[in-house]
Amino acid sequence: MAVTRAEIANRALRRAGRLAYGQTATSELSNSALQGYDEIYDYLERLGIVDWGSTASVPNEYVPWVVALTAYNKADEWGISTDRYARIAQDANAAEREIRRLFNDYYTSTEVRVSDY
Repeated sequence: MAVTRAEIANRALRRAGRLAYGQTATSELSNSALQGYDEIYDYLERLGIVDWGSTASVPNEYVPWVVALTAYNKADEWGISTDRYARIAQDANAAEREIRRLFNDYYTSTEVRVSDY
């Protein structure tokens, strides 16, 4: 099941230690996280490696990577601890590569070859 933009924002807030499970984010923090997601989506779209709409749900296989990038994108604004920042940065460094791999694997596996006819 795909994950909504709002849930990506909440997961990024939890990943950054700004929101505990069961808590609801303030509107200011929620808007910041949504803006962070929108910025990451725009970046990935410029790279040509997204296949979902900006307001559509994110496919499951992309979720951990998009969450990591969103949390990393807002790390300075949210004042993340040094240890947590290091873990998020490590995941964010791998995220673009993994998103490219997922995107390319999908299109490679669904590509119709001339030899198939």
